[in-house]
Amino acid sequence: MLAEDGVTILLPLRGQTEDGVFYSGFEEFHPGDPGYEEMLPVARENPVAEKEEPQRPVDTDTLTRILREAGLDGPTGEDD
Repeated sequence: MLAEDGVTILLPLRGQTEDGVFYSGFEEFHPGDPGYEEMLPVARENPVAEKEEPQRPVDTDTLTRILREAGLDGPTGEDD
């Protein structure tokens, strides 16, 4: 796929590690990388789809609570 920048090629990677963890991601190719020129025509035919707006807006209070409970929001400044 051709990334939104119109230059970077994204090659999807999916699989499972030896210990059973599933993964999904992309390998990036940039001009000058081996294989870039060969992949470019196909990538141009398959651009990354534009991101669609969510059907419902994100509730910031709920998101804040989820992140806090997951320990991902950093220090809150509140005494526990």
